Amino acid sequence: MQARGSSDADSTHRRRRRRRRFGAVLRDRSGTTAIEFGFVAIPFFLLLFGLIEIGLSLFADQVLNNAVMDAARTIRTGQAHKNGFDAGAFKQQVLRNMSGFPVSENRLIIDVETLDSFSGFSAKPLIEDGEVTDDTGYDHGGAGDIVIVRAMYRWPMVSSLMKTNYADLDSGDRLLVATQVFRNEPFPWSTQKPGG
Repeated sequence: MQARGSSDADSTHRRRRRRRRFGAVLRDRSGTTAIEFGFVAIPFFLLLFGLIEIGLSLFADQVLNNAVMDAARTIRTGQAHKNGFDAGAFKQQVLRNMSGFPVSENRLIIDVETLDSFSGFSAKPLIEDGEVTDDTGYDHGGAGDIVIVRAMYRWPMVSSLMKTNYADLDSGDRLLVATQVFRNEPFPWSTQKPGG
């Protein structure tokens, strides 16, 4: 009888020890933070990289706007006329103003045209069928003419999430557009033809 009682006591003691160990495991919080971070890490990093990518595109848009504003000044003051700028020379002027920023010349599209009046302008579509329209030209006009300068840059979106939700073009690029509208100053020299 004692043998049986001692075996019952041993089994009860073993059960208590197991419960204490199991309870200690349940009370141990040392790995909880790592597990919780594992659940939160993926959405956190997706959000972080998305914010960085959108921030870069907004910064590039501001750089493009400043570069076009400075380059358009050469048209407005007559320097482009005096030096016989064509579309290529004006594009190079915009790119020079963006120096130090990682841009590609073949992603930049320039459109410069003269207007009859400010109120009579109707904007051309920039995107058709998921592509940038090729209806562009270069005419810097003469002294006193109204000119609209548009520069379009196809900014590449890196992550597939941003390509899906933030891109404008079928290629997955975001179209950045900078526009300047102004009347040319009455500069004294005669207008050169573009490229001449």
